Parts: sequence; structure tokens; C-alpha cells
Amino acid sequence: MFMQPEKDYLSAEEATELLGIKMQTLYAYVSRGMVRSFSGKGTRAKLYSREDVQRIRLRTMAQAGQVAVAASAMNLGPPIVPTSITEITPQGPSYRGQLATDLALKGATFEQVAELLWTGLWHETDLLWKASPITPRDKALLRSIPAEDARHQLIEILSLVAMQLAIGRGPLKDRLRSGRPLDAARGVVHGLIGCFGFLGEGGRYEEAKGGRSVSHSLLVAMSKPVSQEDRRLLDAVLVLLADHELSPGTFAARIAASAGTSVHSCIAAAIAASSGTEIAQRYEWLDEFQKSAKSTPALISKARKTLTSGQQLPGFNHPLYPAGDPRATVLMDLVRQRSSRPSPVKQVLALVDHLRMEYGMQPRHELAVVLACKSMGLPDGAPSALFVLARTAGWVAHILEQRLSNTMLRPRAKYSSKI
Repeated sequence: MFMQPEKDYLSAEEATELLGIKMQTLYAYVSRGMVRSFSGKGTRAKLYSREDVQRIRLRTMAQAGQVAVAASAMNLGPPIVPTSITEITPQGPSYRGQLATDLALKGATFEQVAELLWTGLWHETDLLWKASPITPRDKALLRSIPAEDARHQLIEILSLVAMQLAIGRGPLKDRLRSGRPLDAARGVVHGLIGCFGFLGEGGRYEEAKGGRSVSHSLLVAMSKPVSQEDRRLLDAVLVLLADHELSPGTFAARIAASAGTSVHSCIAAAIAASSGTEIAQRYEWLDEFQKSAKSTPALISKARKTLTSGQQLPGFNHPLYPAGDPRATVLMDLVRQRSSRPSPVKQVLALVDHLRMEYGMQPRHELAVVLACKSMGLPDGAPSALFVLARTAGWVAHILEQRLSNTMLRPRAKYSSKI
């Protein structure tokens, strides 16, 4: 379960004391979107994000030469890697100049967006990638994994599969010379899709077949009926999660690429970097949170207790989108438009509306993805696995871009006896 070691929100007095600033300066930070705040229930006093306050504090100390600059620069600080792939805008991520939200709303498929990120070209017609069959040896290995282990460690298994698919493809130097990284990338995507079979009724690896879209293959792997409504929502999830600039997984992929590793190794590194409590496991925490309350009032009460204790409520208030995460807005609108919504979905939608009105809190993409999966009846574990699969598109684009830079990413550390 996602745990926080200390209070996630500070009073105005605590924030100004920690930063050594006046109250007016704190208000200026809030107005510029540098520090998130929300109103506590039954009081006019506001609380302030400890994470944002601490980030400013570290940046100030770094500028004064007191700690390593990397301590702040690498935590939503100044850009450190030039890229022409994705720009973070107030309207959400923009892929090669096209807003992800616009692409999702017009019904773009995952394959179209992946090819856009990889090549910069937009294909108006739907794309169906050729099947990438795995070897009998690999299939036997994957089907030997116990279903229970796979369900609890699916993200780690996805990393294993990315590496396993490289076996038998020849020496690294030959693969780097072949100039076929996109074929390798499509093969990895198909291999990862098969892992969703561990979440299905059969509880085992299900190889993706040719002639099917990614969204179609995913629904089949998870033993779900294939409908146009579900395919559209699933593609929207994948499109909106395809890239988000320099996240930990993307940075790991670029570091691996800069060191001359294969596409498979880079993707495996990215998956491993995304598998922990701060990224993939957030989806699991949100699912557990929703299941812990049986009614909307109970869910609201639990959320209120979490907030009044000074703890952050995961799934809300993205630091890059003070006015609200546009990806969450699009997904939640699509969920609300569906022909039917299960009771748990209605409860969380009511919670979102309540927290927006009472505290001014805005939902993040993780919460919207969990809601989308619940509205489609997808099995537990699907949200985090879909995040990894979707982000593979962005990782591959960054791998290719990093290779072209011909520069090894090797940050320096500034030694300090006390940090």
C-alpha cells in the first residue's frame, strides 16, 4: 500500500518557516503555480504541498551552492535534456505539435500515435502492425510462470519479457547496425500485450495475433468482449499516456540508449524504473482506496480523514497542471458518456465532484485511468500495466532521439558531507 512518511501538506506558518520567506512570497508562489494549496474543511486557512515547498527549498539551496544542483534540477526543475518529441503545455502533452487530448478525442489509435512519436509522420488511416510471433522457447518460459505470481508482479514480468524477446536476435553490435529499431519496438509491444493474458480468465501468457489492433488484442488477452465503445476508450487511455516528457522511466530509457544498449534493454530499464511506489503502484493504491469504501459517503469520509490528517490523497493535483490535468478531464468525460457505468465508477465520479467543490482539488490521470478500466470491467492490475504498455511508445521515441544526439548522459555529483 502507498504510504507517506510525513505530512504531505503544511500550514502557511510551516511553509514560510521552512523556506525562510514572507507570507506575501508564499502567496506569489501559489499564484504562479509553483506551490499547490487547498482549503481545509470548516476553516479559511489553506494548506500547502510539502513536496512543492521542499522543491523550492532545495532549488534555493542549490543556487547558493549548499547542496548538489541535481537535487533540485532533477525533480521537476529546469529542463536538462533537449527534445522535440513532447512538450508539456497547460492543455496537456503535445506530441510532435499535436495535443494528446485532441488526438484522443478524435479517436486516434495507439498505433497511429506511436508512429507519430517515432517518425513524426501522421497516418490518417488505421494501422495494423504485423504480428511478431515469439519463439516456442519463449512461449514455454512465459507460460511456466504461475498465474498468481504474474498477477502480483506483472510490471516486473513486463520488464523480463522485454529482455527475453532480445534473446536469439544476434549480437548487440549487429542489432545496432541493422537499423531496424522500429521492428524491434513493435515486437516488444506485441510481446507485452501477451502478458495481459495473465490478468484474463486463463491466467497465462496469450500471444497477440496478427490482423488485430492493439486495443482489440488487449481486450482478447484479458478475456473481455470486444466492443467499439471499449476499444475507443482503451485507445484513449493508451494515447493520453503515450509520453509525458522526462519521467523517471523515460530518463532511464535515454540513459540506457546513450550508453549504446539495445531497444529491448532500454525498454526493460524504463519499465523497471516505472515499477515502484511512485509511479505504477499509484494505480494499485487508488484501486485499493476505492474498494475500501462501499458507498459514496463512506468514500468521501475516508478522503476527508486522509486530507485533514495532513496526508496527500494520491490521484489528485498534478504539479505540472495547477488548473487540472487535461488528460484526466478527457478520460472522465469519456467515462461519463458511456452507455452504462458500474456503481464503483459512479461513486468515484461523485467523490471527484465533491473534492473539487469542497477543496478545489483536481483529479490526475492515474485516477481517470483507474475509472476508465473499471468502466470497461477490466481485471485488477490492468491500469498500471496499461500505463507501461502505453508509455512504451514514448520511450522508443526518446531512445531514437537520444541515439541521434551521440552523447552519453552522465550527470556529475557534487559531494557534500551533509545533505
